[in-house]
Amino acid sequence: MSCLKIKIVDSTLCEGELAAGVSFTVDQKVEVARELDRIGVDVIEVGRPAISDEDFEAVREVAGEGLQAEVAARAWLSAEEVEAAIECNIDRVMLATSAWKEASNRLGLSWEKELKEGIKAALERGVKVTLLIEWASQTALQDLLVLCEQAVSEGADTLCLVDTSSLLGPNEVRSLFEEVKKKVGAKLEAKCYDGMGLAVANAIAALSGGAEGVHVAVNGIGEGPGITSMAEVAVALKTLAKIETVRLNGLPRLSMLVEKYSGIPLPTHSPVVGDYSFTVKTGPRMDLALEGLNVLWPIKPEEAGRKVEIEVSKYCSVKALGNKLEKLGLKLDNEQVNVVLKALRSRPALRLHGDMDLASFVEEVLGIKPSVEVPKRIEASVMVQCTSNIHTASVAKRILSIEGVEEVFELSGEFDIEVRLSASSIVELNERLDRIRAIKGVAGTRTRLILKRY
Repeated sequence: MSCLKIKIVDSTLCEGELAAGVSFTVDQKVEVARELDRIGVDVIEVGRPAISDEDFEAVREVAGEGLQAEVAARAWLSAEEVEAAIECNIDRVMLATSAWKEASNRLGLSWEKELKEGIKAALERGVKVTLLIEWASQTALQDLLVLCEQAVSEGADTLCLVDTSSLLGPNEVRSLFEEVKKKVGAKLEAKCYDGMGLAVANAIAALSGGAEGVHVAVNGIGEGPGITSMAEVAVALKTLAKIETVRLNGLPRLSMLVEKYSGIPLPTHSPVVGDYSFTVKTGPRMDLALEGLNVLWPIKPEEAGRKVEIEVSKYCSVKALGNKLEKLGLKLDNEQVNVVLKALRSRPALRLHGDMDLASFVEEVLGIKPSVEVPKRIEASVMVQCTSNIHTASVAKRILSIEGVEEVFELSGEFDIEVRLSASSIVELNERLDRIRAIKGVAGTRTRLILKRY
């Protein structure tokens, strides 16, 4: 890669809010911005101030936080939008436009006059300028170069080429950036949408072609298919190019925060930040993982603030099962562990939900109780009422991602959702109820303990 320092431009609060069903409050944007700054992103794109008073306030509030990162706002090329952005006391404005004639003609866009005036207005107020070129991958190269050269001549210091329609693969992305880099003397950045699942690969290819920065979002959220995931590209750069970008151990907390405020559930297998991304289930991999080897992941779990987790099932190894049982205070010999494993394999459909289920199963098989106290299983039925402006399905999916949730039903009537929830203690049950209540779109809950099953 041509640049050893890669700029991470985070757009979770701007592009991420364009994901269906997402709307952040001012306070939420400030909180997320602080976490983004804490892990070391270079630029935080907060929003588009001209859209509403709340968007204006959010950008201004974040700009006043005194963060290490540059605070940026987006503005389409018009005097009103540029002025609204500048008034927020930002460090950088992302001027959005299109060089693709098909889009420009249909939207009634022209950039020749507005570009000059917009850049001039920003520079006069000490605001740096990035030109955000939408549909760059659909634009004739000559048209793209004309726009880029004009922007640079007016004073823009950075050009961001956007593959808005996800049309390019890594080879084409690299070639595009190499061509523009040859002709234009400005810093280049890439923003890649994920319509073909190539956003991370394309971002890496853009950097190989001469880009110096990538636009990302926490959990990859964004309009349509979303954009490059911060966690994935950060780990890819560390692994493939030995380039450090953000502090990886801060990603899990940040991911959970954005998941909570966006209401978009994160797949459990998501690299680095998914609940099960460092969980092993098969014997050989378990044994190697317990020895500290990277058997299923490119970095050590501890680097990402995580640890190896063992799932007990019919696929378990004797060594891993023994290790797991020892942590429960059950120090068994190999013969006893083999008996437990054989019993597991004789019931292949059995699912053990946590340590309590495992301890109960061992007691059933061997008649041995753990030396550590394992609390009884508590079950509850939780009725959930949703706010009127939220999709019930999005709330239900988010609830499903919470540990201990066994079943979720959508209902008619006073309540919108019923949740069957289990926990190992009252404290744990309350923690899980708090997670449900914290989900965006949950207006209220009613909880009943389940006393007996028939």
